[in-house]
Amino acid sequence: MESSEGESERMQQDTEKVPSCQTGTHTGETPDSVVVDWDGPDDPQNPLNWPVWKRTLLVGTITCVVFSTSIASSAIAPAVPQILKHFNSTNEELGTLIVTIELLGTGVGPMLMGPLSEIFGRRIIYNCANIGFSAFSLGCALTPSLAGLVIMRFLQGCSASCSLNNAPGTISDLVPVHRRGFAMSMYSMGFLLGPAVGPIAGSYLAAAAGWRWVFWLLLIFNGTMGIICGIVYRETYAPVLLQRKAAKLRKATGNPNILVKGQNKVPPSTLLKRAVSRPVKMFLFCPVVTGLAIYNAVVYGFTYLLFSTFSVVFQGQYNFAEGRLGLVYLGLAIGFLISISIASYTNDKTYQRLTKRHGIAKPEYRLDSLIYGAIAIPVGFFIYGWTTEKHVDSAVPIVATGLVGFGVMFTFIPFNVYMIDAYTKYAASAIAAGNVLRSLSAALLPLTGVPLYDRLGYGWGNSLLAFISLGLGAMCLVFRKNGERWREKFSIQLD
Repeated sequence: MESSEGESERMQQDTEKVPSCQTGTHTGETPDSVVVDWDGPDDPQNPLNWPVWKRTLLVGTITCVVFSTSIASSAIAPAVPQILKHFNSTNEELGTLIVTIELLGTGVGPMLMGPLSEIFGRRIIYNCANIGFSAFSLGCALTPSLAGLVIMRFLQGCSASCSLNNAPGTISDLVPVHRRGFAMSMYSMGFLLGPAVGPIAGSYLAAAAGWRWVFWLLLIFNGTMGIICGIVYRETYAPVLLQRKAAKLRKATGNPNILVKGQNKVPPSTLLKRAVSRPVKMFLFCPVVTGLAIYNAVVYGFTYLLFSTFSVVFQGQYNFAEGRLGLVYLGLAIGFLISISIASYTNDKTYQRLTKRHGIAKPEYRLDSLIYGAIAIPVGFFIYGWTTEKHVDSAVPIVATGLVGFGVMFTFIPFNVYMIDAYTKYAASAIAAGNVLRSLSAALLPLTGVPLYDRLGYGWGNSLLAFISLGLGAMCLVFRKNGERWREKFSIQLD
């Protein structure tokens, strides 16, 4: 993950490796305080200096956990008719809710999961959430009622939100700034491929063994990944590691004045209140966070609108059988896969080139590659809408969804890497601010899909989605020019 690639790259990462102990007065410190920090920029205890194999293993492990939880959001979608029949229901809105309620949980969860990881560390929160996800998957598999299934799905989503939200924070802990585009592509692959691949497995498994086996599969898969994560993962959040270092020194020396920089004796309840309110403050009072979060949320919601209406579109327009329906999701999946390597390479190289040209590293350089997503997404929606409207061969609209998937990756990676670079210490909170809106969008926008197509048709319905994404994409490019100035103008107290 890390190699020396010139002076500009070293300059980008040195700011994240701060020097060792010092004396002084910070908030909550006395003149006699000894302030604990890393033992120089090359301290091997700093997660940024851990061996490459170790950091790669940890990022890879969390990526696999992300994949195992993100599958849950859509794997059950092809089995919804079977579930409704099993419980003697004909309510299509309730069927959609079974799918989208999990996404509502992934929107609520980050408000707690992200801040808690910045108080207690990443590891314990990951482990608790993995246990919770497996437990609620078991609840889904055994539920005797639709109401019970909806409740278990919501709680399943709350647990899933931990890895989905906190993984970028782990990347911030472990990966130097000039390599974060590549690391984020690994995370994005797990995050976005899961919802695209899940329905493929879910459709065949439900047809062969029944809908409950979709949840048994989720339990087995995530349970296995949770065990591996519990064994392999080590704490990576620097403030927590430094607090442990200070505690050891206090015990060894008997000096109670050994503190971490900025540490004070604020009650835990106050710390928790500050942490939980942090994502809300960032969303409400940081225009760049707000604008990028809205764009990311709308694009993500439109993607789930596609997921939730594939059965209506391809069974109605092309007479696809239930088993064959899972193949429709391959278009998005292939689009995600193709764009992963391109998006990460483009993002990192553009960042390095602009840093070298201007002699200074800025998070806003990450936003240049948004232009590719801003173009690809509306073009994909236009083609998808009008080819399905005119009954063009089914391969064409499926390929068009691949173009949408290609563009989604070019919005997802720049958004997350920008938040990491701009708000390193509070990356999990910054991303939580966006994840809440994104998950709510993914939960609610699909409910408008069928009414939208009934009213406007597939051609104009998808054209409307294209125009909206085009307008928001153009708006977000303004942040590339003004982001730094707005971050300084609207800076807020986060501690």
